Amino acid sequence: MDTLLWICSPQLYHYERIDLSAENCRHLRPVNLPKRPLKALKLDCVFVHYFVKAMDESSVYRRGVLDTVQRWRAPDVLILSPTDKDLIDYNWNARVYRMVRERCEVDHAFSWLSTLGGAFSALGDYFENCAETAGRISMQQLMLAARIGDPNVQARCRLYFSLSLIQKKRFQLASRIIRQEYHLAQRQAAIDERLVRMCKGIWAKLQYEHGTHKRNTSRLK
Repeated sequence: MDTLLWICSPQLYHYERIDLSAENCRHLRPVNLPKRPLKALKLDCVFVHYFVKAMDESSVYRRGVLDTVQRWRAPDVLILSPTDKDLIDYNWNARVYRMVRERCEVDHAFSWLSTLGGAFSALGDYFENCAETAGRISMQQLMLAARIGDPNVQARCRLYFSLSLIQKKRFQLASRIIRQEYHLAQRQAAIDERLVRMCKGIWAKLQYEHGTHKRNTSRLK
């Protein structure tokens, strides 16, 4: 059925019809308006906005309102008065603005560190100082990932750090980190397959580098 609202603020406006389906509400008794003084209801315009929104989204609330309307004479005219409250929460707006700007800067810095870390990691197979730099970059990424609050990104940063440890021949510590991250990834409710494959790939590199290191060491003896 259709409910017709007339709004005067300060002139007479025709408000859009609100269509209520028959399955969600009860039919109101048709009323032939006699010649009598119109009944007006004055409401805050913001309240009316949220009231109509609640009516549209909740069938339970809508039925309750219609049951109440049947028991009393609904107003013929709805007068919307300007709100006397500040609609903009400036304090919250400033807080959200700082959070958004911080996240943008963190993402920007993270992308730069990822590029630099990848370059130094590639050179870390040949130069130990580059592997050391790649490890420091991974720790900086881990600090940024902690600010973002994404556990999967933090896990990747720890795996990047383990890669630098492999390049520096610190196989035992790297092995412990990879095992820990692999078990944590497997216990997640939603398993990140890319993270699991990353653990397996770095573990394969660990085995290869450790085997190569053992063979080279035995030859020197």
